[in-house]
Amino acid sequence: MSPSYGRSPWRACVGVAFVVTFIALHLPHLPRSLEDLDSINFALALRRFDVAHHQPHPPGYPVYVALGRLAAAMAGSEARALGIISVMAGAIGGIAGLSFFAAVGRGGATEDWRVAAGAVALAATAPLYWLSAVRPLSDMAGLAAALVVLAVALHPRRLVLAAFLAGVAAGVRSQVLWLTLPFLALSIWRASATAVADGTPAARRRPGRLLRPAAAALAIGLLTWAIPLVLLSGGLRAYWHAFFDQASEDLSGVAMLWTTPTPRQAAIALQSAFIAPWALPATAVLVAALAAAGLGALVRRDRTALATIGATFGPYLLFDLLFQESVTTRYALPLVPPMAYLAARGAARLPSAAGLAVVACLVGWNLFVGIESAAAYARAPAPAFRMLADMAAAARASSAPATLAMDRRLDLDLRRPIRWIGDRVPGVGARLPAPPRREWLELVKYWNDPATAPDATVWFVADPRRDYLALVQHDPPLTYEWGLPYPILLGGIRPDAMQWYTIRRPEWYLGRGWSLTPESNGTARLDGQGLEHGPIEGWVSRAVFGRGVLMIGGRNLTEPPAHVRLRIEAGGEPVADFDAPPGPFLQLVPLNPTRPPAFSPAGYARLTVRAVPAADVAVEQFDASASRPLLGFGPGWHEYEHNAAAPLRWRWLSERGELLVHAPRGAVLHLEGESPRKYFSRPSRLHVRLGGRVLADLRLSSDFSLTIPLPTEVMGRGNATIVLETDQIFVPADRSRRTRDRRRLGLRFFSWDVRNAQN
Repeated sequence: MSPSYGRSPWRACVGVAFVVTFIALHLPHLPRSLEDLDSINFALALRRFDVAHHQPHPPGYPVYVALGRLAAAMAGSEARALGIISVMAGAIGGIAGLSFFAAVGRGGATEDWRVAAGAVALAATAPLYWLSAVRPLSDMAGLAAALVVLAVALHPRRLVLAAFLAGVAAGVRSQVLWLTLPFLALSIWRASATAVADGTPAARRRPGRLLRPAAAALAIGLLTWAIPLVLLSGGLRAYWHAFFDQASEDLSGVAMLWTTPTPRQAAIALQSAFIAPWALPATAVLVAALAAAGLGALVRRDRTALATIGATFGPYLLFDLLFQESVTTRYALPLVPPMAYLAARGAARLPSAAGLAVVACLVGWNLFVGIESAAAYARAPAPAFRMLADMAAAARASSAPATLAMDRRLDLDLRRPIRWIGDRVPGVGARLPAPPRREWLELVKYWNDPATAPDATVWFVADPRRDYLALVQHDPPLTYEWGLPYPILLGGIRPDAMQWYTIRRPEWYLGRGWSLTPESNGTARLDGQGLEHGPIEGWVSRAVFGRGVLMIGGRNLTEPPAHVRLRIEAGGEPVADFDAPPGPFLQLVPLNPTRPPAFSPAGYARLTVRAVPAADVAVEQFDASASRPLLGFGPGWHEYEHNAAAPLRWRWLSERGELLVHAPRGAVLHLEGESPRKYFSRPSRLHVRLGGRVLADLRLSSDFSLTIPLPTEVMGRGNATIVLETDQIFVPADRSRRTRDRRRLGLRFFSWDVRNAQN
């Protein structure tokens, strides 16, 4: 393998043009803030290097931190400094990749150079590569360091130098060794085989003379940063404890294929490795098709290049699929160059003009996606820092500090952002614990505590993928999320999106055993709570009694089917006693007991729901208010469903469904749903009526958002039943053998809401 192709002046000019253009297009999109936990760890290390306190996290990255300190001395901001390192690394990685890929094959210098140029163009514009080149993380610097080592190792006489650089590069990012050591071993073996083939005694002694100094050079390179790292960490024992703790956390706190060997986890890992780097499935499929053609060409024509690519990137591919967090898409960055090279090889098999056109179109499209993503990334600080800034402003404007609560994941993930902003942390009073899966119960304890002020404000920070806060009445939250048009490029980032709820005197809140959402139902089953085990409890505000109404619904799941009585008490006083037949039920109950219920000092009455006899009855709908309209799902609607990964929530309408509405002052119904053309060949009809009045009669052919005024003269009487009908349904089991779902599904709704008309 020879780099003679690079001696052409015009090719050198192309390389310079690439570097200048790449840097110029990235510098305007440097990060406005730190983002992932790792980036905060790196930034803290620029101020004080302390691996034991995750500044940065083990194994330590001392070479990367040293580069960061040099950049910070010039850039000022730690986030910008680390971003600049990524920009420069992305440009250097492109040039080093050009050198490496041009020397991989043996089709001739001109052909190899064209393939290498196409590979670098595809890799450098791949959306994951493009965005990683501005992120304040070590991924891009580590890949660039690995590609530089590979380029140096192309020269048999420089293998010892390459081994030394590989050792040093591991101090930039430890995963570098998965890319460099296999290629170094292959290069040494090839050099040894060539020496043995020469046949002379001196040549036969050459393999040992090459292997030993290369191993020594690698060890020296590693020790140049490992010895200072251990010394700065307080000794070998202290460093080992820090490293072991991190390894234990990696194996227990994340989902990887090695620890979760399921088909679903395998699908997530493959998606992150081969689809996420290209942002769009269509682009990934095209690149994969070209790569498959390129792989076939190497199998037929160039086994040497095939062995080189396989030995260099194959070990990292296995490591990434098995031992790294599957949802973290940035870990797939080192897989972009080999995919791009194989795709460029595949395009080279096409007629010259066609191959060039395909690569040019891919590069142009990827460049558009990458620039759009980088611009969106740099447009605002990370969600966590935006939320903390808003909290600080709210705290300054408030006369009393709020109580802070979070779900378990964000309670852990926000510790580093809070530490980073230091004295700008928003002022709060108490901070509630965050037990896994039961975070809302801390709110219940807090509000039931006699020492809690009646008007106390709670700030709750929740993961949008969780739905347990359905057990607490609340106003809509403020949502903080990344504004990227292709969120998959930031897959696995921590902290990610979050919702900030401000809760003051909720009208009601519920305890254990309720099944309002799939998550709360699962928790109730896990805890052995629910109406089959005994009564379930909630608490309703004094303001709801007198003029208020309670809505309760669910499903009677008893086997064999049997009628069950549900008895409801509030503050020790009877409120309702009704029959729950087998299947779904829904009731509106006026909250005006004969005698005033007993209230807590905070003004809440204990609500008790009991099944007589105790039976498997899931309470899936609950609301109570004297001022807000209430909305319930009656016959014809299927159960609430939730996909935490998306995150999405939805309900299916069959061919006919009823909505029970209580809105004494009139109301507006808002519905959002999915295009029926996803399931049917023609548009679906949606007919909405209230009594004898038609409120809407539509043909739906795309995703829809409807706002339907409910007539005041009808709603003024309080309760009303709205009927929705559609003219197309399907049964999933009739379309696929992979499911036994026999439900009749018509339209899927993602959002539903009813509010007072004057709002």
